Amino acid sequence: MIITRYLFREISHTLLALTILLLLIYISHRFMAYLVQASVGDLPSSFIFQLLALRLLSDLMLILPLGFFLAVLLALGRLYKDNEVTAMAACGVPMPTNNIIGFGVIFSILIALLSLLVAPWAESQRAVLEVQLSSLAEVGGITAGRFKEFNHGNGIFYVKTIDSDNVMHSLFVQINLPHKRVVMVAKDGYQMVQDGELYMVLLEGHRYESKPGRLNYVVTEFAEHHIRIPKRLDANQKSEEREAISTLKLLSAKEAALQAELQWRLSLPLSVILLAALAIPLSRTSPRQGQYAKILSGILIYLIYNNLLNVAKKWVERGDIVPMIGVWWVHIILLLIILFLFNLPVIKNFFQQLWRIFYALIIKFFFRTVSK
Repeated sequence: MIITRYLFREISHTLLALTILLLLIYISHRFMAYLVQASVGDLPSSFIFQLLALRLLSDLMLILPLGFFLAVLLALGRLYKDNEVTAMAACGVPMPTNNIIGFGVIFSILIALLSLLVAPWAESQRAVLEVQLSSLAEVGGITAGRFKEFNHGNGIFYVKTIDSDNVMHSLFVQINLPHKRVVMVAKDGYQMVQDGELYMVLLEGHRYESKPGRLNYVVTEFAEHHIRIPKRLDANQKSEEREAISTLKLLSAKEAALQAELQWRLSLPLSVILLAALAIPLSRTSPRQGQYAKILSGILIYLIYNNLLNVAKKWVERGDIVPMIGVWWVHIILLLIILFLFNLPVIKNFFQQLWRIFYALIIKFFFRTVSK
């Protein structure tokens, strides 16, 4: 149908523009955050774009539903503003509600692929990369002529110069262990990764080892000395591991936290369909109100809906709600709101008729009382 193709084209063009805008905002925010980490030495600059790409893949399932909801809202709002919906109604053509919801179903398949397959894979890859970077960050921000702490502040590293091949010259390393202190000086050095572990390799130097409070030293001359940089533990590692678990494993999981993660992933494609249905009655405006009249209320409803989903997920994780109820009550509330908005003209007409009858009875009773 011509009207359906025209409406899909309007929604698609608006969706493309909004998605590009949201992605630019997201990428710039994340990129600046990674740049700050790289500037203080917590993240090697060569890994910024790799981390950014993986993080974008895992968060696309959150960005696209919002873009689709706003696209439908704006596209239908423009039709109301330009009186195109009125012209359609005058010709006996109703709003193609089923087609818009069908478009939402098609788009929800894309979100399902992202939330059920792509996002867990991206999170698993990012978790592996961040475990490696947690060690690389300890000495990743080495600058010639400046001291650098590592091993949670128990070690100090200094290099005089670094050439173009990342080979360091004139190195000084001090490590404070529970029962001894180790000081090493070397002519040259470099970094290497072996079996998933980061090592600092010192060449042609001396090692001075002593116990605290004593002046005697054990001096060792070496041609090559490897120092393993221990990995830092992340407090959020467990929650990130849940996000990285494949959906197939979650289907057979019995733990409340894993069931909450599964329900969250299934909620995202379902939310696309519900938001598409919500945008249809919410976009009803008069020409005087304009195309953007319902944007604020739409964003407000979306934020409340999304926050309630997060709250319900936390409740399931903590065991405050049984998994059978889970996050589904949030979708049911939104569905009831959608049904109310769809039937709002009928409800308004019913109450108007009820008020007219009530008003007529009052007038009739008043005149009867006065005539007596």
